[in-house]
Amino acid sequence: MMTTMKRMTYFLTMVLALPLFVACSNDTEEKLLLPQETPSAVKGTETREVDERPYYWAVNEKIYFKYLDNRAFIYFHPSSKEIVYQKLAERGIKLAREDDSSLLGYQNQDYIDTYFTNKGVDFEFLKECVWNEVLAEYKDVIDIPEILDACPNLIFEDGTEPSGTSIIYIHSLEPDVLQQVAEDYNVHIFGTDNYIKVSYVVCDKNSKGKALDIARDLVEKGIADAQPAMAGTASLD
Repeated sequence: MMTTMKRMTYFLTMVLALPLFVACSNDTEEKLLLPQETPSAVKGTETREVDERPYYWAVNEKIYFKYLDNRAFIYFHPSSKEIVYQKLAERGIKLAREDDSSLLGYQNQDYIDTYFTNKGVDFEFLKECVWNEVLAEYKDVIDIPEILDACPNLIFEDGTEPSGTSIIYIHSLEPDVLQQVAEDYNVHIFGTDNYIKVSYVVCDKNSKGKALDIARDLVEKGIADAQPAMAGTASLD
């Protein structure tokens, strides 16, 4: 089975198995610090919900997670592999995986020629890019010029630890939708896989947010149904 199909199958299976929660934080203490207390604050009655936990949308549900500060996703072009490895070693940062993996997972040219449309101008470049993980905080490596993007890994409420990602699945086949997303968020269009009916955009350091934040924003603004593309640590390819 193709790499991307395996990631999609794992991801969707993982999502459906997650216990989902909606929790409300108690801000009574914050209200008591205000110069003038409202009647509801004096009585200890909540008048609004505050939930600052990070999340994204999948299968019409909020998926809550926490960011990890000791493991991060990176991607780069293979022509920069040696210099990336060298600069990481100079900083005493180790890779979490022995081998790099294809960023988008598409290595079969016949498949691409048959099923892909809406290819972006960076399609060929992105098709060659690879990803890995580092045992460090993403802020410790994001400044390396040859690393095109970095973001923290995360942990779900059930303890599952998938990788971070710079890729967003967009459930639309419309070129106008992809173009709007590219322009609004400064991301790169990869293209549309018409076999599995999913389009892809890729973030980099100059994008207006991380993939998880942009995917959430796309859903909440009604631009497109979208979710971040993450690989679980149980499936390395």
